[in-house]
Amino acid sequence: MNGVRMAAAFGALATLLMAQSSDCNAIFETRKNEIIYEIDKLDKAKYELGSLKDATARILGEKENALKTREQSIADQLKAIEEERAKIEATKQANEKVLAQIKELKGGKLTNLYTGMKAGNAGEIMNSLDPYLAAEILSQLESKVAAGIIARIEPANAATITGILFNGPPYVKDQNRSESAD
Repeated sequence: MNGVRMAAAFGALATLLMAQSSDCNAIFETRKNEIIYEIDKLDKAKYELGSLKDATARILGEKENALKTREQSIADQLKAIEEERAKIEATKQANEKVLAQIKELKGGKLTNLYTGMKAGNAGEIMNSLDPYLAAEILSQLESKVAAGIIARIEPANAATITGILFNGPPYVKDQNRSESAD
């Protein structure tokens, strides 16, 4: 009987072990499935992160290329502006030289004309001229000749012209400058 009891005990123990082993296998399988699920989620997140990283790098590259293109365009425009500015400055200087030559020629002729006139005749002509033009002409004459002509100009006109001469060149009408030496 002892043998039967032992066999029964071994049978019960074997059944118990089988049941526990079955429970362990079930727990192991459940945990294994959970781990596989978590690994799949991590793989999916890794893939999405890689895709996002690639898209971000592509967009960044496109923006950098667009920026480089824009910077080059701006640099080209600045270069063109500087070249145009240099051309304008050269033209301006050339025009100023030509203008100075014209004024010199024109002034030289007028100077010779008024220097050769009698002071009385020159004074009468100056009375009829714009005071700024008269001042410009008188400023180009020798002091002795200019003094003789001013002496023959009507006193009010002479005072205006003297004020303009006092203010100095350029002899153009300017609202901010005084017309007389009062």
